[in-house]
Amino acid sequence: MGNKLTWTNNELEDLVRQLGIALEASGIGIWQHNIAKNQTRWDDQLQRIYGVAKGEHDVIWLESVHPDDCPGASTIFKAAIANKSDYASEFRIIRPDGEIRHIRSRAQYFVDGQGEACFIGAEWDVTEDALRNQQLAKQREAAEQSRAEARYAADHDSLTSLLNRRAFDDAFARLLQAPEPVASLCHIDIDRFKEINDRFGHGGGDTVLRHVGSVLASGIAGGEIAARLGGDEFAVLSLSPEPDRMREIVARIRQDLHKPVFIDGEPFTVECSIGYAHASGADVAALLTSSDIALYEAKKNGRNRDQLFTPALAEKRNAEKQMLQELRSGLHIGEIVPFYQVKVRASDYAICGLEALARWESPKGLRMPGDFLELAAANGLMDAVDDAVFRRVLFDINRWSMAGIKVPTVSVNLSAARLGDPSLPGKVSALGIAPGQISFEFIETIFLDTLSEQVKRNIERIRQLGIDIEIDDLGSGHASLLGLLELRPNRVKIDRHLVLPILKSETQRRLIGSLIDIARTLEIEVVAEGVETLDHARLLAGLGADTLQGYAFGRPQPAQVTQAVLETAATRRMENAG
Repeated sequence: MGNKLTWTNNELEDLVRQLGIALEASGIGIWQHNIAKNQTRWDDQLQRIYGVAKGEHDVIWLESVHPDDCPGASTIFKAAIANKSDYASEFRIIRPDGEIRHIRSRAQYFVDGQGEACFIGAEWDVTEDALRNQQLAKQREAAEQSRAEARYAADHDSLTSLLNRRAFDDAFARLLQAPEPVASLCHIDIDRFKEINDRFGHGGGDTVLRHVGSVLASGIAGGEIAARLGGDEFAVLSLSPEPDRMREIVARIRQDLHKPVFIDGEPFTVECSIGYAHASGADVAALLTSSDIALYEAKKNGRNRDQLFTPALAEKRNAEKQMLQELRSGLHIGEIVPFYQVKVRASDYAICGLEALARWESPKGLRMPGDFLELAAANGLMDAVDDAVFRRVLFDINRWSMAGIKVPTVSVNLSAARLGDPSLPGKVSALGIAPGQISFEFIETIFLDTLSEQVKRNIERIRQLGIDIEIDDLGSGHASLLGLLELRPNRVKIDRHLVLPILKSETQRRLIGSLIDIARTLEIEVVAEGVETLDHARLLAGLGADTLQGYAFGRPQPAQVTQAVLETAATRRMENAG
């Protein structure tokens, strides 16, 4: 019996010793807490974990717990005591040397041999795991942030922070999937944005775009979206069932745009054209088209205005599209032709020049410039119209010359945009135009106040080819004195609206006299247009005009009629000479 007990005690001692080694190797510390006596006993390993060495019954656990974690850890332990349940907690401790460690604690409730309630538990240091988990959490957070930023970048315009075109199209597509959709949409275009870029540079243009984006963002409410569709084009979509809601948005946009934005310290008021529409049910699918039609009308009617879509506008736009298609076809088959109006010397009314004016000989009848030039300009066809007229003018000059007719200088229109084309002089030179045959007339001359180097080079080369330069509409506000000084054209034309009232208005006569004096000072010939009567002609000649043009001497006529007029004039000159 004694041998057996000795063997059992030895075995137990070995087992205890092995358990101690295992606990030490694992880093696990053991504690026991007597609830009734509020006494806690730690083993050596736990004391090493906490970095303390205290007596058997004087361990105050919460003194070592991190202040931020102490309330939570204490609450969990008190709950386990109250419920006589298992205890599990994780918290940080601050060791006496100031080092912070992460601890995981587990315990079970039991009643000891004296019948007293106790907890026995184990704790181990999980700092490395906690720090690794924190690092992984930060990496996950960073990855999620990166994904969120990528999603934001994919859906938003980087310059204005508004939704981009793709996100707007997605939102509109979701709207169409609704059982009974209702919405309002407005299209916004910045007026003359190219001129803004030319004036302030692209940095200034970006400032304007950001300003408009900010105005749109502040003008919408929850559930409404604002987007930059591209370039200087924006849109606002509202799902409000009330048509007046979009009117409110447009009014707010107008109000906020009235406040100037500063570009390089200079205040600048942004102007926009806005078209908007409201629809419900199946008609919502056409909102994009409807608001775009309204925008087109707003721009065509003078810009910086709002236009509500109506069915009548759609009908008008469809008619214009039909005309545009016919115009493209007419350009292709040579229906755009010049009509010629004579210019006469103010001294004797002898023909001294012609002006070529575009006409459209369509299958539906002769169409005047007011019927199609604005449409051509809005759709990028003005260069094609000018080319068609110019080439036909050269053909007519050649044909008349071959018939023995002395052809005076013919003025043809040239847009300001084409004057900046580096290839223009080469193209004109290749046509083999004889000196004195052609004069280029600029009708968009406000740009002449600040001529680019390219424009200056083109003008000089055009002059070297023997082609004159004319400026239209002197006194209208388009042709400025700065432009005259910069360009020094061969001729200027006094606007017809100034000429018409001179028979009754002394003020108009003095104004025209002053304009003629300025031109003469600069050694520039003066052409007065809009001369409707011989009384006009005599008065303008007396004021010093060099050349007259108007209904008093002939309306614009087709080439065949003009040829006959030139032949008659030649015969009359010969008779007078004889």
